[in-house]
Amino acid sequence: MDNARDSWKDLKSRYSQGDMLRISELQQEMTSIKQGDKKITDYFTKLRIIWVELESYRPDPTCSCDPKCVCDALTSMIERKQQNRIMQFLRGLNDQFNTVRSNVLMMDPLSNIAKVFSYVVQQER
Repeated sequence: MDNARDSWKDLKSRYSQGDMLRISELQQEMTSIKQGDKKITDYFTKLRIIWVELESYRPDPTCSCDPKCVCDALTSMIERKQQNRIMQFLRGLNDQFNTVRSNVLMMDPLSNIAKVFSYVVQQER
């Protein structure tokens, strides 16, 4: 290869072949995970591990507009992703948290995932 960029492109094309399969597996696992007999912390940690791995395969895009983009589409997309994570977390909780789930989903605006997790853990205690 003549330059580092070409070398990295070549390596990526060789070794990223299974990415879509792994992404599909992670999405399947994420949608099927439930709290079950796990504590909230263990259930949430398992979800976070999946989210982090998915993020490594599909990072959030960054704006490369010049001058800087002003439409806030990327910000809205990231907020929506965070909301989806909150809903995923709440959906997998046991039925004893139905009231908590309803209360959180009725918040406007929806809190961040750390606050929702903290709230649910307090309810578990």
